[in-house]
Amino acid sequence: MSESCCSVPATGGDGASCPASGIGGKQVDWTTVAALTAGPVPAKQEFRLCREPGCEVVYYGSAGTVLTMTDLNVQPGFKDGSDGLVCYCFLHRKSEIARQLGETGETDVFDSIKSEVQAGNCACEVRNPSGKCCLGEVQQVIRSLEKEVGVTA
Repeated sequence: MSESCCSVPATGGDGASCPASGIGGKQVDWTTVAALTAGPVPAKQEFRLCREPGCEVVYYGSAGTVLTMTDLNVQPGFKDGSDGLVCYCFLHRKSEIARQLGETGETDVFDSIKSEVQAGNCACEVRNPSGKCCLGEVQQVIRSLEKEVGVTA
């Protein structure tokens, strides 16, 4: 959406904890939460993201609002740990990266996303549950899968 979506640093947080997991979450803009909510849009408040895979809570707000995976119109890939999306703008999945690495020893997913971002075609702030660019997370997934399949640089 914005040319600088992938250059904006993630908003920090003061460590407020998820009411279910007790783990601190990163602050997420209300517009991200509103865009991903399947039902009524929650009242404006400060929201945080719980990335803990075993926890059903995705967002929790300063006014006590709690949104679980069933409250969202997208299932965060980091929650189920399986074949979830790693890029929400261009719908790249972990299995796609694993397949490419297994077949050819490399993947074009990172470069594909980077090209789209440079062309101004991303909307990370409203499509990605974290509200930030996926490139860092995609890079981590690629590195992890390279180790799994034995790809050496």
